[in-house]
Amino acid sequence: MDGSLRPRKYQLEAARWALSRRRATICMPTGTGKTLVAGLWIRGLPKGASERVLVLEPTRFLVEQVARFFRERMRLDAAPLHGSLPRVLRERAERARIIVATPEIVVHLFREGRMNPGSFSALVVDECHHTTGKDAYVEAVRHLAHVEYRLGLSAFIPRSRASHIESWIGDIRCWGWDHPNLRPYIPEWIGEVYEAPFNPHEGRLYKGLEKLWEQASGSSRMLLGMALRWMARDGVDALRESVTNSHRLRELVEPLEKLMWSPSIRPAHKWGSLERILEDHDPFTKAIVFIDRIVIARRVAELLSSQGFETTLLLGRRRAPKQSLDRARNPRTRIIVSTSAGEEGIDLPEADLLIVWSNTASPLRLVQRVGRLLRARDVKGGPKWAVFIVTPETVDVDSLLDGVVAARAAGVDMSIDEETISHLLELSRRRRILELLEKDPLPEEVLARALSAPPEKLKPHLRWLQSHGIVSYIYTPFGRVYFLPDQALLLRSKYSAFLTPPQTRQEVTIVCKNSGNLLRRAPPQMLEQLLERSFKKRRQCNGVKISVMTWRGPSVFLKNFSYEFPVWSLELLRVLVDNARAMAAVS
Repeated sequence: MDGSLRPRKYQLEAARWALSRRRATICMPTGTGKTLVAGLWIRGLPKGASERVLVLEPTRFLVEQVARFFRERMRLDAAPLHGSLPRVLRERAERARIIVATPEIVVHLFREGRMNPGSFSALVVDECHHTTGKDAYVEAVRHLAHVEYRLGLSAFIPRSRASHIESWIGDIRCWGWDHPNLRPYIPEWIGEVYEAPFNPHEGRLYKGLEKLWEQASGSSRMLLGMALRWMARDGVDALRESVTNSHRLRELVEPLEKLMWSPSIRPAHKWGSLERILEDHDPFTKAIVFIDRIVIARRVAELLSSQGFETTLLLGRRRAPKQSLDRARNPRTRIIVSTSAGEEGIDLPEADLLIVWSNTASPLRLVQRVGRLLRARDVKGGPKWAVFIVTPETVDVDSLLDGVVAARAAGVDMSIDEETISHLLELSRRRRILELLEKDPLPEEVLARALSAPPEKLKPHLRWLQSHGIVSYIYTPFGRVYFLPDQALLLRSKYSAFLTPPQTRQEVTIVCKNSGNLLRRAPPQMLEQLLERSFKKRRQCNGVKISVMTWRGPSVFLKNFSYEFPVWSLELLRVLVDNARAMAAVS
């Protein structure tokens, strides 16, 4: 376990209680470290029960975050598994001792016979209140009925679901903010991110808009860029309203008109996530929901009212009228749905839940919104929450990221943890990068053009993908060429000139960044044998530095090449050595 990671008393208490019962469900408030409890539980399992563990998470975001926490902070052999991973990473994950996966991919693999339910000896079900009805969670758990050790985790378990959860997973015990061991750790406020993915029809519409945007130029491109933002940030009703009111935009999106008005496309795709946020944070005293477009704000307010919430609307471009503000401050009003009118001039001391539906890249607007919560007085003993809803793999994620980074630069911390920030980067343009690289290895300049993004915007995404071993690169005279690690054969066929070592005399030194020298001053005829022997000892390098000495007559030239990504296989290491040798001869 990471030396800086010290379990709290209540976390140890919860893990021990769960292990003593074999089948148990732990209920703790969000932000109290349930993932650490799960890791402690896995570490405490008897030898026979810890051989292969399945951890179910409801979203890709949580899959990635929990797997990373287990691997990096608790030193557990854990790997993420979900449908959006490249094939090479999915296959690697299926071999891990601890698989962290979405229930949908697990059910799919069970049905296809590609994963054996009988191979698992322990089960962790996070957000276990989903284990009811026809949810994929239920089918996944049914397949694992033989598993003796089970742990359920949730921040909130509705009474109506408690008996089902106890039946499927185990006895329930709750630790609340009023628990004496939790009270010292109550923060002032916590930032969270919830995903609101498009359904397949919405995804096709968004991709269609992207294609039109990529092909357009000038004012047409700018207008289509706004259309993408309206759809991802607010919802398709905002896009439909803009198309109805703009003859120019209607002409631009005419090829997508039928799809845009399809009944399969939800008017406000973030509504389900909003429902989940309200459920997860209940009981709350007063919530503020910021939505930029009035058409969406009205729809959300109507839906909330229909569910029994006392709701009021604050609309307009400037300060809300006094009558509206009075209704918002009324103790009976539980939810305020506000456009920009609520960003200035409204202080609600009793507000304890801020929900940002429409993300903004403006640090000023972001700080103004969060300021509604920071000025609030804590009235119920727990922390306050700022929750951001994002649409994965769209400009909506970019807006939130830009706003958070800019706010930090201005000295305002959004209280969103670093792992969440890293994952948001993955949800933005990274998926597009992988889609392009799955077809062909590409130079950085070509990638930037294909994504219609300046290189400086692309570099942070490439660095993150490199650091996680998802993308690799070689050097060429015209810059780096990026490829997926399992594309070695394709790479050699397309870029053989930069992967064919010269016949001249050379010696190679390879330094593995996580364990010192891999091999030193090896002539080419010894390379293969030494590479194989050395790599088998280490199995992975977190990055390599390759130094090549080349003799040209009486002169000797030394060139260094740094590869800043994990090297998972011997074949990938061979590619890098051949690349360094070829480039050293060219330079």
